[in-house]
Amino acid sequence: MIGQTVSHYRILEALGEGGMGTVYLAEDTHLGRRVAIKFPSVNSDSHDYRARFLREARAVSELSHPGIATLFDYGETTEGRPFLVMELARGRSLSEFMQKGELNLPRAVAIVRDVALALVEAHARGVVHRDIKPSNIMIDDGGRVKVLDFGLAKQLNKDHVLSSEPEAQTLLSTETRSGAVLGTPAYLSPEQAIGGAVDGRSDLFALGTLLYEATTGRTPFAGNSFIEIAANVLHVQPTEPSKINSNVPKELDFITMKALAKKPNKRYQSAKELISDLDAVKDRLEEDSGQTLIRRSSPSPSAHSRTLSNLSQILQRPRIPISYILIGAVVLIIAGVAGFRFLRPAPHTPPVEAQRWYDIGTNALRDGAFYQATQALERAIAADDQYMLAHARLAEALVELDYVDRAKDELLRVSSADRARLPRLDSLYLDAITATARHDFAKSIDSYSRIAKQTGDNEKPFVLVDLGRAYENNNDVNDAIKSYTEASTRNPQYATPYLRLGIVFGQQGDLARALSSFETAESIYQALGNIEGRTEVVFQRGALFNKRNKLAEAKTQLEQALALAKANDNKSQIIKTLLQLSSVSFDAGETERSTGYAREAVDLAQKNGMENLSAQALVDLGNSLLIRGQPAEAEKYLSQALESAQRAKARRNEARARVSLASLRQQQNKPDEVIQFLEPALAFYQQGGYRSEIFSCLVLQARANLQKGDYPAAQKGHEQLLQLAQAANDQSLLARAHGERGSGLAAEQKFTEALDQLNQAGEIYAAQGVQRSLGYNLTDRTDVLWRLGRYDEAQSLLSQADTIANKPGGELKRLSAEVELIKAKIALSQNRFPEAKEAAARTLEKAGTEFQNVATTAKLLMGLAQSYGGAPAAGKALAIQAFGTASQLADPAQLADAQLTFAETMLISGDPRAAAPNAQQAADAFLRLGQEESAWRALTLAGQASQNLGDKTKAREYALKARNSLSKLEQRWNAESYKSYLSRPDIQRFRKQLDQLASNA
Repeated sequence: MIGQTVSHYRILEALGEGGMGTVYLAEDTHLGRRVAIKFPSVNSDSHDYRARFLREARAVSELSHPGIATLFDYGETTEGRPFLVMELARGRSLSEFMQKGELNLPRAVAIVRDVALALVEAHARGVVHRDIKPSNIMIDDGGRVKVLDFGLAKQLNKDHVLSSEPEAQTLLSTETRSGAVLGTPAYLSPEQAIGGAVDGRSDLFALGTLLYEATTGRTPFAGNSFIEIAANVLHVQPTEPSKINSNVPKELDFITMKALAKKPNKRYQSAKELISDLDAVKDRLEEDSGQTLIRRSSPSPSAHSRTLSNLSQILQRPRIPISYILIGAVVLIIAGVAGFRFLRPAPHTPPVEAQRWYDIGTNALRDGAFYQATQALERAIAADDQYMLAHARLAEALVELDYVDRAKDELLRVSSADRARLPRLDSLYLDAITATARHDFAKSIDSYSRIAKQTGDNEKPFVLVDLGRAYENNNDVNDAIKSYTEASTRNPQYATPYLRLGIVFGQQGDLARALSSFETAESIYQALGNIEGRTEVVFQRGALFNKRNKLAEAKTQLEQALALAKANDNKSQIIKTLLQLSSVSFDAGETERSTGYAREAVDLAQKNGMENLSAQALVDLGNSLLIRGQPAEAEKYLSQALESAQRAKARRNEARARVSLASLRQQQNKPDEVIQFLEPALAFYQQGGYRSEIFSCLVLQARANLQKGDYPAAQKGHEQLLQLAQAANDQSLLARAHGERGSGLAAEQKFTEALDQLNQAGEIYAAQGVQRSLGYNLTDRTDVLWRLGRYDEAQSLLSQADTIANKPGGELKRLSAEVELIKAKIALSQNRFPEAKEAAARTLEKAGTEFQNVATTAKLLMGLAQSYGGAPAAGKALAIQAFGTASQLADPAQLADAQLTFAETMLISGDPRAAAPNAQQAADAFLRLGQEESAWRALTLAGQASQNLGDKTKAREYALKARNSLSKLEQRWNAESYKSYLSRPDIQRFRKQLDQLASNA
């Protein structure tokens, strides 16, 4: 196993091996943490008990207590072997402490109390440990206690019971067929030893046994064999602890013996009750002062025990000649072979009701209507719980809905099925469906291909659709099309293959063939009176138009789908259509309507307990609010979505919520938090091959690198985005890739190259009519154009962005604030200081408290405008106030820009001492980042401040450096761009200052 990867856990080394299984040290490759991964000892024929595995694991995974080692994950390998992923508990086991005699009486009782506290949490959630013993209790260096291995391993090995010893059914579940001991039976309760019902009081009996041994150094139930120990557990009353250890007070005797009562109703009825009594005796134990250490010792067996031992040995002796045994074995084998055909169980035939719901569910699954499929398949199982194909199909539907845990339950139920009772074709179906649910699509293709060869003409179209879906899932699009096409040819009145063809052609970008296939599917569904099917076709057509950014057509189709779904009262179709309409409205710039659709979807999903769709709707609502400029509200809903997805262990929805929260943090200029949210989501998407989602993650990753000033990493990310978009031949992705690359080049002040990339993105956005993206693209292009001195072009584009940002019913608050900020920058650049001040004031009003970075920049610009406009004192005061906030900026380029503006304001206001260090620090930052355009201006200000302070030497140095940076800028840019740049009024002012510095030096 070492070196292998199970799920996303890389096996590093073995930690221990025993009868109950093997434990390895592993690395969680998603989260980068060390974990313990356990493979319990389960034989392939332990069907009944393996079927309980996921249900038990889920219950244990819900436990949250500092005294319980957390169960992080669970599942089965591709070979069907169960595994558990647990917290890696550090420290030493209680068994080791006891063996080395390192316990005193107060410490022993305190440890038992800590274990009892953990049991309070477990029992409150209905979880019984079943195997409390010293080796399952870990104590770290700080003395903290953790209980390991809750309630799972025992359940997985009950098929190992030896039928020759009926009085020890549960007790002997700890022995394998090879006779290897899986755990000491001395801690099992009487009811476990006879195979009776088990509850929390069984754990308290085991805890009493542990308390006895920890305070006396002896086990209360000794013996030389399982039978002896079983008999002692059932019948022997142990000696009181105080008679073995005189330091044990009578009150502790009472507690221990009560916990060891044979009948559960005579024991402590709850762990809380036991804790209360232990607390009452605590003061008496402190008199021991912790000096007396308890050492583990071996008790002398009683006469009763010796008698049992002798009896056990007698029973184990062969009393019949071996030849007789061999003859008897041969006879039994012959009889078994002869009778096999008569004893073999008859194939399972589901009742008519179950078969009907199974067919409905399977057809819904093929259509992609996963909620309807789930409901129908659950009804099939309710009619016949032994219907394994229904369990398998349900698992497939649940995986599509991101209900991974519930899918695991169904898959484990399927894995425990007796294949002997299944017809051969059903067994093949079971293989195919299970492989699909486990995302083993190659095996699924193989199984469905074999089924297709064995089915008649009537059934073959249905199998071909299943085969096509397997090809589709495996990204074998051409084979999927062949399979769906053959299905439609064999049965032209079967709508599903046309529906699937429409979806696949749409994914390929073949709009004409997609629409033709959808039209055929819709006409068949309409002729059959199948409203759900028709709704699905109209929905898929609308979703395709939305993906292609044909927003008007998408809106028409989706509104029709919504009307059909509401008429049929199909909740899942209503919700997913509302979410698509929210997306269309969002891209069309109708943010108020987008938010309304998303809110309606959230309310409907939550009222109907559709947690998966609720989480999706919460993410969409959060995104809509984020774009509308309500980050606080957005964060509330996105956090709810994340919590809901994590609670349901729905990793796809969790990843969506993480990406949206990363986008929020990116707007807040918190790049480190962006990466924290992003990394688990990106790992999930890469593992599952989600192309567009991977692209979105890489966009945010590149932006985070830009904010951190890591331009080479950002450039590498932008190149990767362009490659992905070109490979996908997707215009929407290509627009985003060009836009991100353009923003990166602009940050590096490579304005000519940036404008080329941004223009390409803008052309695509304009053609597609994606207003929101176009609005931000227009501001990005405007910001480049005015910096190059191309004011007329900049003003034209800014006017278009202003219209988009302030569209009635579709206001984009952040975009509107950024439009005003650029107006202030342009006015300052043109020495129109009153206009700059007014634009900065409008920016502050629009930014409010929600867009702190925009507001801070606006205050700094207003202070500079006031200083140039004849109010230096007011300008200086405002600049000082704003700079206190700006100094916290994480983006080094933004911080340097703030320092540059602050230094210029201080210099104009007559404070060269404040200007000099800030100008110098800004210049240093710009030079590190390769931003020569900003660097030469910062160096000029630093030189001017030094000259005003009387330091001509420094002034000369800064002037030379400024000229050098300006020369580099001329070499980097083309002649036309450089000439246009020099025509800016503010640049002419800076050049005049630089010339004066040089001449004075």
